[in-house]
Amino acid sequence: MPAGTQIANTFEAFFTRLHESREVAVYEAIERLVQAGETVGLDAHSLLRMLDRGMTFEQLLELIESKMEFPQKAA
Repeated sequence: MPAGTQIANTFEAFFTRLHESREVAVYEAIERLVQAGETVGLDAHSLLRMLDRGMTFEQLLELIESKMEFPQKAA
């Protein structure tokens, strides 16, 4: 699957789970969410799995924020 197709499918998955419109601001917000998640070690698929398991968007943001505030120390 070409990278562009995979990115489009990932955005579609987020739209479906977050029940959002296709406004440009939503694309930008999802992109920022994925980038923030990747910063703390959570890829887009991990974020989607959390939403699928019932985590709310607010809880997801709190988790990312918590991981940014208290990074795990390498052994």
